[in-house]
Amino acid sequence: MREPREYEAPLCAEVGGDHWFPERDLDNPVPDNSDYAKRICHQCIHRVECAEWGIRNEAFGIWGGLSSYQRKVIRRQRRIKLQEDKSA
Repeated sequence: MREPREYEAPLCAEVGGDHWFPERDLDNPVPDNSDYAKRICHQCIHRVECAEWGIRNEAFGIWGGLSSYQRKVIRRQRRIKLQEDKSA
């Protein structure tokens, strides 16, 4: 499975990252534009691949149009454990 940084011309790259991480900084939250991010995701040709990446690898943010909670539910249904950070 490719990492999202390997995708060719993902739509999110044209907009910027803050919209995809509304829960990132709880002390100084950015406005929750997750609906905007999800609309962009649903138009992207990489949506399914990105969502699957998020399900398997990401605890935070919007990935392939799915929120962290939505991915958590899917992981529970599929009995998938979130992969640990391999860079550490």
